[in-house]
Amino acid sequence: MGFFAMIASMLLGVFLIAFGISRRKQKGWPIILIVLGIVFILIAVYLGWPK
Repeated sequence: MGFFAMIASMLLGVFLIAFGISRRKQKGWPIILIVLGIVFILIAVYLGWPK
């Protein structure tokens, strides 16, 4: 179950970062999307870290 959560978190993070970068001309939302994407990537790294 943790493996699928890690993969889903990584993919969602990459998608949010890409979507935030593509909308960077607007104000506010792209920064929030990029930060959320980074948080999801960090969660995926934490879940993938050997324990």
